[in-house]
Amino acid sequence: PSMYGETGYTPAERLWARPTAEVNGIWGGYQGEGSKTVLPAEAFAKLSFRLVPHQDPLDVMDKVEAHLRKHCPEGVSLEVTRGHHGQAYYTDPHSPHGKAAQQALSETFGSDPVLIREGGSIPIIQDFKEVLGVDTLLLGLALPDCQIHSPNENFTVENFEGGIRLNRVLFDKLASIGTES
Repeated sequence: PSMYGETGYTPAERLWARPTAEVNGIWGGYQGEGSKTVLPAEAFAKLSFRLVPHQDPLDVMDKVEAHLRKHCPEGVSLEVTRGHHGQAYYTDPHSPHGKAAQQALSETFGSDPVLIREGGSIPIIQDFKEVLGVDTLLLGLALPDCQIHSPNENFTVENFEGGIRLNRVLFDKLASIGTES
């Protein structure tokens, strides 16, 4: 694999349509100030995966664990602690709900929205689809300078008020779905 992503796919495809595997942290050995020339007795790694539709998170976990065990050196023990999981979710932008959202965004902000696929970890939205039979619209209003999920995460009052205006228009659009003749 390339250092710059999965070969054979554009950067946009890799960001918006391909699964990912991330190493979120690695630690082990001496962690204090200075250095020690000792071999660590333990090492740890924290992994996460962004899935795409039709991937089963439990199957992915099974395959990753099997791969790690296959390559674990003799005499080394491997302990895998599984975290939370959830199915990938996709909202069709061409569905009546997707079109209503795009119209509401255009009317509220005065320009057409840019449609992107973005990975996020909200496992319950697939449950909403399966159990309740309803789609979830995820309309991000945070801009790049909002520094989402960083220590300096912020959201301007202007964006907040824009979200209020957007929802007023969006609810009107959604309420009219199926009632237009």
